[in-house]
Amino acid sequence: MNTTTVRTGRSYTLARTFPWVMGKIGDFVLWFGPYNAPQLIILGVGVFVLIKTFSWWAPVLGPVPAVGLGFAVWAARASRIGGRMPLWVAYGFLQRAFQPATGRIGGRTARPAGVHMLTGSFLIEQTFPNPRPNPRRPSRRPAPPPASATKPSTRPARGPAPTPLQQLLHTRVREESPR
Repeated sequence: MNTTTVRTGRSYTLARTFPWVMGKIGDFVLWFGPYNAPQLIILGVGVFVLIKTFSWWAPVLGPVPAVGLGFAVWAARASRIGGRMPLWVAYGFLQRAFQPATGRIGGRTARPAGVHMLTGSFLIEQTFPNPRPNPRRPSRRPAPPPASATKPSTRPARGPAPTPLQQLLHTRVREESPR
């Protein structure tokens, strides 16, 4: 029995992340190719600018701008900005520029909430902390116990001081509790 093992090779290079490259046009192989999308964009824009401004730079600089364009195309062959291709970085900036100012929720433009009329009412009462007792009318409140009837607390105070209502309730609970 003849057993053969099939070997599989995988490549995880950066070229696989952006596989569109141009190395041939028909049967003609491009010099120094293949070229990726950022290189082709730089080349196209650069050639257009050099042709339109030829009369400005040709008498003074000679072939220096053309050589600079060639260097720029060569330098863009494996350029990365934060690990991303410059074309995708530019696409991200373009998306950010056209993003609505309020943002998006579920893919749709987020709109601010409309104006809603709030309805309701409130009552303002004037209260006095200790009203003066009227001598003509007897008070319905029970008289507070004498100071000698309450025991001073031996526990240290925790939190805010109790209100007069809380003090009254504590004294009633102490009076009603079995001893």
